[in-house]
Amino acid sequence: MSPAGAPPSFAKAVLIPMNGDQVETDPAKHIPVQFNPSTLRVTLANTLHADSGGGRRGRRPAAQYVEKSESSLAVELVFDTSVAQPGTPANSDVRALTGRIAETFMKPVDPDSARPGAPKRCRFQWGSFKFTGMLASYGETLDFFAPEGIPLRATLALTFKEDRYQFDRDESVRAAARAQPAFAPGGSDVSADRATQAAGGDPRDWRGVADLNALENPRFTPAGGVRIPGRD
Repeated sequence: MSPAGAPPSFAKAVLIPMNGDQVETDPAKHIPVQFNPSTLRVTLANTLHADSGGGRRGRRPAAQYVEKSESSLAVELVFDTSVAQPGTPANSDVRALTGRIAETFMKPVDPDSARPGAPKRCRFQWGSFKFTGMLASYGETLDFFAPEGIPLRATLALTFKEDRYQFDRDESVRAAARAQPAFAPGGSDVSADRATQAAGGDPRDWRGVADLNALENPRFTPAGGVRIPGRD
């Protein structure tokens, strides 16, 4: 857990190059996202094929089998340089960040040759969620510019695909222990400090109860009760 009063620490999603079936072990080559995505969309698809030997008149319907399985991940990532970030000065071209993703995972190897090679596959990992595939599509929307015309904000729409079924989880990631909020009865005659005391807390901690329950007046609490901040 984070120390008392400290903001919680959130795991950041990261794009990791693959060397064959192994992830790149050099952290310098990993590309962390600037802001975690709000949603991830995973699509699993099977292509069915009917056995041509079946389905004749008087016989059972033709048996079907899975000819091919596919998995895809769609995600939107936002990058912003209007405010300074670690390693990125304020008001710098946001494409210095997004271009690294395009160069690593979208640009073909030796693109000017007669048969350009496929770019590296990518492992997208966020906590226990992981998906490995090739970056099939890359869409970039620039929607905020400095007066000089320098793009400062970009939204990337990325789609990764893999020709196999996958629904992977990193079993080594465990949820951290967190203090759970308690619950106390309320009412028009129950103030925030009394509710805190009724739940076994220090009545002087009434401000935390008021903030957690968005109480306009801490002298009164909802009849349905109030949540009490968790205690270690």
